[in-house]
Amino acid sequence: MNKPLDPRILIASLALNLLLAGVTVYFGLRYQEQSRQIESGLQQAERHRQEMLGLRVDMQALLSAESSQLAQLELQSRQLAEQAQQLALYRQVLAPDEGPGLLLAQEDIAALGEPGLFSYRLVLLQPGSAGNRVMGQARLQVRAVQDGRAVTLDDDALGVAPVTLDFRHFQVLSGQLRLPSETRAQTLEVRLELGDNRRRTLSLNWPIPDNT
Repeated sequence: MNKPLDPRILIASLALNLLLAGVTVYFGLRYQEQSRQIESGLQQAERHRQEMLGLRVDMQALLSAESSQLAQLELQSRQLAEQAQQLALYRQVLAPDEGPGLLLAQEDIAALGEPGLFSYRLVLLQPGSAGNRVMGQARLQVRAVQDGRAVTLDDDALGVAPVTLDFRHFQVLSGQLRLPSETRAQTLEVRLELGDNRRRTLSLNWPIPDNT
């Protein structure tokens, strides 16, 4: 015959079962709460990521707009400078006739990326409103120091072709020239051979001291 169970054992077993059930419920609830927190954190992190992407797009748009505005301002500045040069040039064109017969109104010599290579832009001007036609030829030459000696480099040595002149008020002479190595330019000269057998030389100081 089976011996009846001790009531104390039954109570202890019931209490243990209740405790295990409570612990299970507690950890289940904790897990659900942590899962909700993790999910909420992930959602918040995604919102922050989307906000950062939006801010980055906005920043890129602002930088692009700023860059475009700066480019436009630079272009307008160059255009204003060119217009000022043209205005000064036309004022010289319309100057009284008692001025010099021919002169260099504007000069620009700039070093290019390659050593010894330069671009030039010269404006040959005949002041006055009469505007007698000027015909002939222009040649460039450079007076320089080479190996401690004074030398004169003609258009062949500079790689520049003669320019045919045919104008009443002004003519632009532009192109590129190359200085030999170890050469320090001092003066750029424009030698004019005009149609009435007149010869004249216009000169300007070389604006770039180191020739680079």
